[in-house]
Amino acid sequence: MTPEDPDDHAATFSDFYHRERTRLFRFAAVMSPHLDHESAVQEAFVGAWRHWPVIAPGSRRAWLVRTIRNLLVDQARRRERPGDLTDEVVARQRGTYRILLPGQRDAETWHELVSTLAAVANLPDHLRTALVLRFWDFDDDEIADVLGCRRESVRRYVSQARSRVSVRVGNEDRRVRGSQRGKETS
Repeated sequence: MTPEDPDDHAATFSDFYHRERTRLFRFAAVMSPHLDHESAVQEAFVGAWRHWPVIAPGSRRAWLVRTIRNLLVDQARRRERPGDLTDEVVARQRGTYRILLPGQRDAETWHELVSTLAAVANLPDHLRTALVLRFWDFDDDEIADVLGCRRESVRRYVSQARSRVSVRVGNEDRRVRGSQRGKETS
């Protein structure tokens, strides 16, 4: 692909957008449910469109995640009182949970999922980012690129995050790993 080939530029961007948008919306929602994560993702995609030809194909997801994180940090800084629970913040959090947990009707499962999301939200940024990106199938190299750390640190961050979430939610014996994700456990 070359910058002079706008048709190829549009086609590859469109394919990427349709393949990754849901994952990136959900990433942003988990990272900052109290902020306008939808506008951050859309703004990041606009920036990606502008820079598409110069972003290395293997680094595009990481580029977008870094941009989304930076936009969310900027939003948080602009907020006058981040601790205030306004009707808008409460509605945004409810909307976030609907995006992340569609169609969940069982009250016990819903409570566990919401508790888990709350525990994830309380993790330090680097642990939360590593865990959320791992959940969305980012590999160690992509996560390291986003966090600006070594590949080996990513595994340690994910392990620490899982451990802290398990302790907080109260299910230390039930830690979801790799291929077990999404399967029922007894």
